[in-house]
Amino acid sequence: MDEFELKCRRVFDLFDLDKDGQITKSEIKRGFNMFNMCPTEEEIQQTMKALDLDESGSVDFNEFKILMRKVDQEEERAKVVEAFKKVDRHRRGYLDKKQFTAVLNSACKLEVGEKFSKEEIDMFFQAVDTDKNGRIEFEEFVKAFAGEEDVFENVRTPEYELKASEAESQQITQTKE
Repeated sequence: MDEFELKCRRVFDLFDLDKDGQITKSEIKRGFNMFNMCPTEEEIQQTMKALDLDESGSVDFNEFKILMRKVDQEEERAKVVEAFKKVDRHRRGYLDKKQFTAVLNSACKLEVGEKFSKEEIDMFFQAVDTDKNGRIEFEEFVKAFAGEEDVFENVRTPEYELKASEAESQQITQTKE
């Protein structure tokens, strides 16, 4: 189970009070009450409708996971929107290459401690600038960085090439020793 699925399982289990693998309307209500939330009957009904995709009257783990994934995606999108607003200081609704370079290099510095090369920046810029107008509009930025669309698919080095490169590096290191 990956981290996301474990998180879903923990939350699901909090609501599935009788541990039958299904969350009922009454369990949703009791679950909310455990968190000192007092939803109205209408709010419980709306929650149930959002979760119970097959309209069976109860929510199984897979249905619950689908909603949790949507919530995670909305949270990620909100973070990316905030990041764009911080970088788009002129409030133009787009980033030029200089601003985009600053975004990438600051993210890269946090991750690996070094900056991207000019060629890498150009490659990433072209990947994100899907309408090829020479700037990164708000929606292009959000799609790329909130994971709504894999615009980096053609830029990313395939995993088998990364493994081959790692193997070569290890051979060179061993040869030097």
